[in-house]
Amino acid sequence: MDIIIDQPIDYSKVCIGTSITIFAALLVLSRLGQKLKQLVVFCWACFIKPLFGKVKQNKNGEQQQLLESFYQNQAHIYDNTREFLLKGRKECLKLAIAHLSKDKGKVWVDIGGGTGKNIEYMSEIYDLSKFEKIYLIDLSPSLCEIARKRFENKKIYNNVEVIVADAADFKIDYSKIDLITFSYSLSMIPTFHSTIDNAVDLLKKNGIIACVDFGIQSSDTSMGRINTLGGLVNRNLPWILRNFWRIWFEADKVFLDSSRRNYLEYKFGTIKSLNEFNYYLGKIPYYIWIGCDKSKSTKLLHRINCLATESPYLAPSEETQLEEYSTSLPISKGHEAALSNFAKKLPFPSIYYQQQIWRVYYDEICAKYNQFDNQYIYAFTWEDPREDHKILKFNENETVLAITSAGDNILDYACLESAPKKIHAVDLNPAQNHLLELKLAAFKSLHKDQIWNLFGNGKIDNFKNLLIEKLSPHMSSQAFQFWFDKGNATFNPNGNGLYDTGSTRWALRVAKYLFKFFGVSSSIEKLCNCNSMLEQLKLWNDKIKPTLFNPFVATLMVGNPIFLWKALGVPVNQAAMMGDSVLKYVIDTFDPIIKRSLISNDNYFYYLTLMGKYSKKNCPNYLSETGFQRLTSVNKNGESPIDNIRIHTDTLNDVFARLNKKSITIAIIMDHMDWFDPNGNDAHDEIVAIKSCLATNGRVMLRSAAQFPWYIKTFEKLGFKCKPAAIRHKGESIDRTNMYASTWVCTKVMDDPEHSNTANPSTRRRMSSLRI
Repeated sequence: MDIIIDQPIDYSKVCIGTSITIFAALLVLSRLGQKLKQLVVFCWACFIKPLFGKVKQNKNGEQQQLLESFYQNQAHIYDNTREFLLKGRKECLKLAIAHLSKDKGKVWVDIGGGTGKNIEYMSEIYDLSKFEKIYLIDLSPSLCEIARKRFENKKIYNNVEVIVADAADFKIDYSKIDLITFSYSLSMIPTFHSTIDNAVDLLKKNGIIACVDFGIQSSDTSMGRINTLGGLVNRNLPWILRNFWRIWFEADKVFLDSSRRNYLEYKFGTIKSLNEFNYYLGKIPYYIWIGCDKSKSTKLLHRINCLATESPYLAPSEETQLEEYSTSLPISKGHEAALSNFAKKLPFPSIYYQQQIWRVYYDEICAKYNQFDNQYIYAFTWEDPREDHKILKFNENETVLAITSAGDNILDYACLESAPKKIHAVDLNPAQNHLLELKLAAFKSLHKDQIWNLFGNGKIDNFKNLLIEKLSPHMSSQAFQFWFDKGNATFNPNGNGLYDTGSTRWALRVAKYLFKFFGVSSSIEKLCNCNSMLEQLKLWNDKIKPTLFNPFVATLMVGNPIFLWKALGVPVNQAAMMGDSVLKYVIDTFDPIIKRSLISNDNYFYYLTLMGKYSKKNCPNYLSETGFQRLTSVNKNGESPIDNIRIHTDTLNDVFARLNKKSITIAIIMDHMDWFDPNGNDAHDEIVAIKSCLATNGRVMLRSAAQFPWYIKTFEKLGFKCKPAAIRHKGESIDRTNMYASTWVCTKVMDDPEHSNTANPSTRRRMSSLRI
């Protein structure tokens, strides 16, 4: 076959192209060779040489010899080979900066700073010129030489000084430091006790100390000091994992035992704590920890106790012994824990070192908190706050106690024009209170569009960055751990969003699948966009109602007690109060709602459940423009309405027992008394507890699945006047959810003379031996 060439071949272009290809290939091979060489040097220095090499003695001391023996041959490749091993460094710095004071002329000391990579990272997230001086302290001359080359002749680093010195006794020109950091260095310092003691002496009263490092912990290493740790998420590792990594790293003189972190948590107060894993080379455990001077909160102890218990605050004098001041006042559990820690010379509970004092201390290892499997049940609140306000007519003189749920109604009360002067939110489930904390932190630190994305759409980009840089200073360490662990999945823009989380997500998912299975998904969307009642009623009766209430759905779900509890949060006792037919109860719930108002613009409860998000014209008040303005406004004292919220993680009985007598004017306890056994004493005991802290003429508002709940008689026997604010009859709705058969207001009209406004004798005895 003849080959016909139309154009002559330009051999010069072919040669150039071939040369470029060969050069590119050689460049790639060269870079691969460099990477391979670095990997070989890294493996030799880290895994082989420690087993066979011997350290030569020199005049500078044993620790420096060990460091130089380890780093001298790999200092030039240190940063490249540690990028995938030393995780969490940027997050640690961001967290430290988020909690650092805004004072000018700050001084930062990076202990064990090595090649200066930490300072380079800091330059990416913070303006280094805001530091008057930055010191890098390291005992390895080889690493310090790399750092000096990194910083020389660069204006951005003109306030950085590299010092070869021992972390236990280095000298600098400043007596007190604003920020001290350890980045994978503490685990390699044998004299860690004196190093940490040195940091204690150097840190300012309002300074921050931060550490990111490898480390292992077990429940045994936390005994006796759980409340100082700031949360237990991912903290305790199984025996095999602990010992494998400890032994593995000890070959390189890196010590993962718990003693270093334990001593940090003993010498400083814990502000934030994270426990994470690096999966690049296996499940390597590391932690990020932020602390402060542990005596920082001493002067706040009395005030925090008074805020938690609604007691009058009279600042004690310097000479006043604590028990002389406190025995005439109720004592919170947090105050008792703080005093116990002080007697043992331990830091106060972590909650005492937070910037915001919304969260009241709770003992997180208590069994009653673990029943919820570290998740909330409700991602949104079902009770209608509009009706609450109509019934109770809140004013600025009220002190309100309410169940937290998802926190929506707590924020609704706070953004009223006549908002109560104080609101106590109570929930036994810690995760429900974590959700409220997140919302409060958002109003302290984010702009309205970000708040809308979080809680209106339920999705947002870069949640973890927002959490670390903006939200974290306004959250307890426990809530911060929870959202660091779950937040990215919860608010993932490509996921289902916030409102597809919590135990009740299963009910919403099942409804969604049913609508899809029966081919009415488009009708649901139309229902949520109806412009007339006539159109809404027709869609409901013709398309949606037959789907929801066909025999299959009625038998397997609505009438199934397991589904009612797991998906809807309806316990057996409450289901029994719904009458002979749960299905009939549900039909009587939904039918009147469709006739009440448009789902599209006046019922954000059902709009949310059907659409998975709110709309800006149909949302809770706290997400409206007016709500945002009110919740973020400040008075002449610099306080906003949300500063008057206290979050209790406990049973109602325990909270009532710790509150000052007659301090609460309104208690909103939702429907939870429906859960009690009519043959038990729980209702009686709770009503007695409510009465003790309720002011004369104070009111209890409750909702029930029964028109006339059995425990109303107990209220009346104990000195309350009870009146129904609304009773649901067939074909009628009592509010925008219509989930309950009745709403009641019980007014305290009779006081118990035997109750006095003093701490109980056992509290007095516990206090008598403690001094501050």
